[in-house]
Order: sequence, then C-alpha cells, then structure tokens
Amino acid sequence: MTKNKHGIAWAIAALVIIIIGGCGFAWHYGQTHFAPGTIINGQSVSRLTVTQADKKLSSSSSKVKNRVYLNNKLLVDGQDQKLTKVTTAQVKDALTNHHGLFASKTNKTVDISNSDTTLTYRNNTLQKQVTQAVADYNKKATAAHPTYYYLKNGAIKEQASTTGTQVDAAKVLAKYKSQVNKLQDIKINTDYVKATKADSTRAKKTKQDLEQGLSKTLVYHVGGKDYKLTGSKYLVNSTPGKTPSVDLSALKTELTDINNADSTQGKSIDVKLLNSGKTVSTNTSTASNYGWSLNVNTEAAMLAKKFIDSSVKTNAKVDMKNYSGQNISYNRSSAIGSTRVEINLSTLHEYVYVDGKQKADIPVMSGTLSGNHETPTGLFHILYKQSPSTLTGNNDNGSRYSSKVSYWEPLTEDGVGMHDSPWQPAKVYGNPSYRDTYHSHGCLNNPPSKMKSVWDNTSTTEPVIIYK
Repeated sequence: MTKNKHGIAWAIAALVIIIIGGCGFAWHYGQTHFAPGTIINGQSVSRLTVTQADKKLSSSSSKVKNRVYLNNKLLVDGQDQKLTKVTTAQVKDALTNHHGLFASKTNKTVDISNSDTTLTYRNNTLQKQVTQAVADYNKKATAAHPTYYYLKNGAIKEQASTTGTQVDAAKVLAKYKSQVNKLQDIKINTDYVKATKADSTRAKKTKQDLEQGLSKTLVYHVGGKDYKLTGSKYLVNSTPGKTPSVDLSALKTELTDINNADSTQGKSIDVKLLNSGKTVSTNTSTASNYGWSLNVNTEAAMLAKKFIDSSVKTNAKVDMKNYSGQNISYNRSSAIGSTRVEINLSTLHEYVYVDGKQKADIPVMSGTLSGNHETPTGLFHILYKQSPSTLTGNNDNGSRYSSKVSYWEPLTEDGVGMHDSPWQPAKVYGNPSYRDTYHSHGCLNNPPSKMKSVWDNTSTTEPVIIYK
C-alpha cells in the first residue's frame, strides 16, 4: 500500500470516529436536556438539564399572571393564580417525555404542577372575560369598509374607504385557547378585519343605483292621468354604507297635490243626472263609499324604491297601488261615467244606464227617509253580485228574518243593496204613500219581474247615485 493510500485510510477512520463520537454526544445531550420550547409551570426549560431546570423552577415565582394582550395592548388583567412548587422528581419524570436535541420548537408545555385550579380559571372565568372584552373592543373599533357612495343635496358623494381596527373574535378566541396551558401572559397578535370583495361590489352597486335613480323618470298613472316623476327631484339624501334611503318630503308633497286633485273618496261631487238633467250633490252621507284616495306615505315609499331599483327602467309606467276605499274610477278621467244607476227616493224610481243609454226605468220600494231603516243617499258602487242569495237580519221586534232572493247587488258593507222582493205587493213599487207601511230595512226592493233587467245591465264597481 502506498504512502498516500495509508493517509487517506487514516483520515477516513478519523472522520468515522468523529462522526460516531459526535452522534454519541448528541444522543447523550438529547437524553439529558429538555427539548427546545419546553415549558414547565410557565417557565422555559428549553435545553436545560434536570439540575439547571430544577434550580430555575425553585427560584421562580409561585404565581401565574393571567394577563391577556391583544396586538401588544393589555386586553384583560385577570386574577393571579398560585402554583405548587415542582419537585426534582417531577422534573426528572418530565425529561423522560420532553427531551431531545433536534426536537421541534413547537409548544412542549408540561403541566406537572398542581395547576388544575389555574387551568380551570383560564378555561372558564378568564375566557369569558376575554370574549366580552373582544366584543367591547369591536364596538368601539372602526369597521373596515370600501369607498361608500351616498347622496347629499341631490349629488353623489364619496366617503373614503378605511382599513378599520376591528378583529375577528373567533380567531382571537382560538389563539387564546392555544396559549392557555403555557401558564404565562397570553399574547394574541391578529390582523384587523378587512372589507370583503362583496362589500366593495355592494358599494359599487349602490353608486350605480343612485346614478340610475337620479336620471330615471317614472310615469305615474292615477285618476286617468299620467304624471311624470323625475328621480333627481326626489332623491336628495341617503346614508353612507346603507341601502339608499330617500328624502320623501318632496315626493309626498307631489302625491298630496295629486290626491287632492284626483281622488274621489269622501268628496262631494256634483253629478248631472241622465234621467232629468238635474245636478245633484253626491256623498252627502257618511255611508257613501264610492271612490279611492291615496295613502300618500306608503305610495311615496313604493315609488322611491322604484327610483333606486335598477330593474325598473326609465319611463316605466307605475299604477296607483296603495290607497284607501275601493279601487274605483282611479283609471277614469272623470269621477262618474255614463254607465251608472240613478235612484230617486222621492219618486221611488230606479234608472239603469249603459254608455248613456237607458236600459231600465223601474218602480221600486225603499227604506225610510230617516230613522233605523233609512236608505242612505250619496254615491255608492256595486260591491259584488250574487244569484241566488239569502238575505238575513233582525226585525224590529228582535226576531231574525231570512229571505231568499234571485238577485242580490249590495251597495254598502252593512247590507244595503238592490234585490228582487217577491214578498212585496205589486201596488207598493213606485208609490211613496206606501213607504210608511211597506218600507224595506234600507234596501232598494225591485219587482221580481224587473230585477233581472237590472242584473243584466249592471256590473261590479259600477257607480250608483241615490238622491232625494
């Protein structure tokens, strides 16, 4: 063997001895020293021997500070907890499961003291305090939001975005729980909650809705007329970050003017009678029920939504929706057309017209002109039609009556209407002198032979004028 080959062999042998010796040292070191990151009773004993760890634990405080920090600021300062001293024998036992030179630096917390009371406190009382403290913190913190758009004095404005200082409560609590067993100050670091992509999309949609609403015109159809309502006149102010809330004062004023001009409910209306040419004033009693009137507040709210609803396009036609009374004649240019029924209580005659042409002139019997069985005067409409029907009610002596009729057309909610009356003598129809004796309970009694003509030439919602 040459000299050079002998040298290489000795070098390799020396390297092997060094490696074996190093491994042996590392193994021995790992067996006699705690693994990196090991904590006992809240004290780090990382890479310490039993003797070194025992000395450190003996000189350390026997109290645990239950302080919780959020992003380096004190969140909760809980009660101090007293710990039982750790014995040398306990430290030796702990080394058996928590030794090693190359162990991971992840948490190797060792709970070998009598710390059940401390852990119970941390897992219950302190955890509840942390949960409440985070909730209180978020209430005072600034919420992150994208750029907001809103209306101010009829113009679209921007409110700058903010990163915010609120935190995710669930993440904070999870990080708290991960440090409970360390028996040290709990330090929680977490990012602030950011505005989401959905928030930004929603904000942009709000801006788009406002732009469309300001330029949009609605064709409001009521009372047989079309009114053009432009969004820029009514969309004045809204709240940043919220679904646009509209200043409705101008819109309510406009609707009030429309209602005063076009509504028909409760108004005294002068009507020229077709049978005589005489003009009578209708709605002279509280029983009159003809017509409608706008519910201005709810109608304004309905229209406002359409201004900011992108699915409602400009020049969309909008019919009256919110009203009181009956939805009668709202689509007519005049309150009462030429298709109607006129009833003269003085002469006890009933006239039926279709498109201005008389279809029937029928003698009738009515209720009294005053008192409990009075036939009301004013402007009414036919509520519905029913054939056949049974009329029920109370007689003056308190007894109940039940009368079958072939045709029934009620005019009021309390039971006044037009119907045939087979129980009446033929002589009473159209004869006011018999009213005191043969009057109805308020209804318009028609001869059985004539009532079908009324039925055939009238329809639901048709106006009925009763006058003296």
